[in-house]
Amino acid sequence: MKQQDTIIITGSNGNVASWFSRQLLEQGHRLVLNVHKTRDRVADLIIEYPDQVQIFEADASDEALFGTKLAQCLAIDDWHPTALIHTATIRSHDFKNLADTDSQLWRHIMDVNVIGTYNVLKAVIPYFREMHYGKIVLFASNVTRIGLPKGSAYSASKAAIANLARSLAGEEAGNGILVNTISPGPIMIDESHFSESYRKFRQEYYQEKIKEIPLQRCATFRDIFGICNFLISVDNTYITGEEFYITGGKL
Repeated sequence: MKQQDTIIITGSNGNVASWFSRQLLEQGHRLVLNVHKTRDRVADLIIEYPDQVQIFEADASDEALFGTKLAQCLAIDDWHPTALIHTATIRSHDFKNLADTDSQLWRHIMDVNVIGTYNVLKAVIPYFREMHYGKIVLFASNVTRIGLPKGSAYSASKAAIANLARSLAGEEAGNGILVNTISPGPIMIDESHFSESYRKFRQEYYQEKIKEIPLQRCATFRDIFGICNFLISVDNTYITGEEFYITGGKL
């Protein structure tokens, strides 16, 4: 990867994205990391890799703020984005059937996950078009094909992201931009920051779901990183519009 090339990562303070960030820095990439409110998982990266990392705080659902903050980062030393890994998301946290859920919460989840994805893509695509090159990986979930009882907003938003990627891949193929989606099943993560009710929900949900996984375990960050790393690499010249399910053999 050329010195000026830059990977943009949203939701970078999350479990998956923060782990990915360290791996990519060790490979020599420059990173522009987007965080929402906290940066504890990535703050030390600026100290360890001062010439390779920039961090900006912006809610992806705020189109103007996200675009402005991103532009400020990319103007410094003429950094040129060549890839986007979009992981920023919000989960359903009321665990109710659709008929019983709060309509404002439902709308908020869609705003963050779907409109937020739209805003990020709207901000990034012009840079890729200018270079006639770009690799985009959006993160959805295996709920795009199996649904999520008591999580209809999250499930619907992830399905929307996957179809957004398919549509965008067709639109931007002529501009040298490849767009794909990674849809993992259950992932082994640090749950310490979750509420007690959400941890309980995850534990009960995963206990049942692991029984359905032939490999009998959750995915690790490394299990997911390999495919993402390939999709944004120069080796990927043809794969676009695809959704990759990382589910340990569960169909």
